[in-house]
Amino acid sequence: MTTFITKVWGFDNPCGPLVFNSPGWRANAIEQLRPGDRVILVGTKGEETELENRNRVMGMMEPSTEPVAAIDFINPDQSERRFFREDGSYRWPFGLLNFRAWEFEPGLFLDDVAPREGNQFGSAAAAGIVPLTAEEESRVLGHPHAEVPLLTSTRTDRRLFGEDQARRRNAPPPTEGARRGIMHMRQGMAQVYWFRLVASRTIVGHKIGWAFDHRQRLGQFRAVSLSRLGGLRYQAYRVQDFATARLAFRVEQGILKSFDQHRYDFNREVLTRINTAQIETVWNRYVTDALTGRLSPT
Repeated sequence: MTTFITKVWGFDNPCGPLVFNSPGWRANAIEQLRPGDRVILVGTKGEETELENRNRVMGMMEPSTEPVAAIDFINPDQSERRFFREDGSYRWPFGLLNFRAWEFEPGLFLDDVAPREGNQFGSAAAAGIVPLTAEEESRVLGHPHAEVPLLTSTRTDRRLFGEDQARRRNAPPPTEGARRGIMHMRQGMAQVYWFRLVASRTIVGHKIGWAFDHRQRLGQFRAVSLSRLGGLRYQAYRVQDFATARLAFRVEQGILKSFDQHRYDFNREVLTRINTAQIETVWNRYVTDALTGRLSPT
């Protein structure tokens, strides 16, 4: 087993994936990591990190080499402005799925673990991972630490385990009492989808909506489009999972209302005379706000 370090602004409990600000640094980590390796999270010395956590050993991860979208795991506590760039994008979008994670008790700092001369960790530890020596590893693992739960992502679980297992892993607790039915449905997991409408090879529109199962909805649209007879074809372009149907509905409505002037007269969920980049900007903003708790589900 090899133990690495990386510099971070904080540590979350429950814990999300190991994150990077570029695909290159993630690829570099994948090349170095072997099964059972650990990554120690140390607070940076900059103002972005809380004063008591600067240069402190905060957490440890046992990452896989399975790439994931970090935004799918984002904790509502990370909705602070500092975690996002000026354009609203998340600073560390490239993740690696974790097998396990631990949180260290206060009192251990990087200088205690690795008293190296000068700044030998440098930018590589700020953007990627850097290996510790066996002696340094022993020092850090000897400090008290406890395992913490991991955040889950429906989108990632669907890819890894299949639809049914993803829903079971991420489903909310069952509703008790008489208020079941529609209220329970509104609290069930749902998705916002973005389908492209294609005629011949030209994108002629964009269908924005929400559903409990986007694949079923896509099949319904395709069944009536008569694409083999020259009609429109529906192509799934983006899908985002949300914890409740209420929140999915809010995101759908927010996106559509942002483009009122582009909504098709005969189907107000279809956008026309608009390009993909315009929708991407608004889609990303609403999805990020919803996942970070900045968009209320009511």
